[in-house]
Amino acid sequence: MTMRQIFAGVLLAIASLGTASAAATQTQTFASPTEFLQDHDARVRAIILRDPTDSLSTGEREQVRTLINEAFDFRELSRQSLGDIWETRTDEERDEFVQVYRGIIERRNLDMFVRYHREGGIAYTGQEIAADGRAVVLAEVPVKKETKIISYSLYRPLADGQWRIYDLIVDGAGTVDGNRRAWTRFISRNSYEKLLERLRQQLASLEEAG
Repeated sequence: MTMRQIFAGVLLAIASLGTASAAATQTQTFASPTEFLQDHDARVRAIILRDPTDSLSTGEREQVRTLINEAFDFRELSRQSLGDIWETRTDEERDEFVQVYRGIIERRNLDMFVRYHREGGIAYTGQEIAADGRAVVLAEVPVKKETKIISYSLYRPLADGQWRIYDLIVDGAGTVDGNRRAWTRFISRNSYEKLLERLRQQLASLEEAG
């Protein structure tokens, strides 16, 4: 065996270990929703705080966006946000709505999480798990001269028991309730198609802003 073959074998072994480690992290489950959120925060902070004084690179922003995507159940978030309107849409319409809404949430939450982690960090203060398995986790974030209160709504939709976020309430303003009221009113005055077009425009503006 040549030195080149030995070196290639070593690299392959290292790569295999790295892949296995990443897979183990992605499939890890937590009995507590708070533990799930703390682990998620640690993974986000590992990217954000590599250089607290520097802005995130395009690659780092994509890494954080991927982590946000893993933590949220955008389909459940979309279903609850649309309310009864969700039931009247076709499967194709639902899929498109989830895709657009997910893009908006990812980009908005990315900037929020970056600011929270850099300025104060998130401290979890309590959790409650209902009889149906759904959970609420409370958190506080000191930002400048005020403290933000966050309430996460989570459940475990997958067979592997992994937690997922389906609603986020910041200082009493909830994603699901706020959007459901606004969207129901908008659709009654206009149409579902016009709502979707407005959301597409929002997503395009966020993408253009980077």
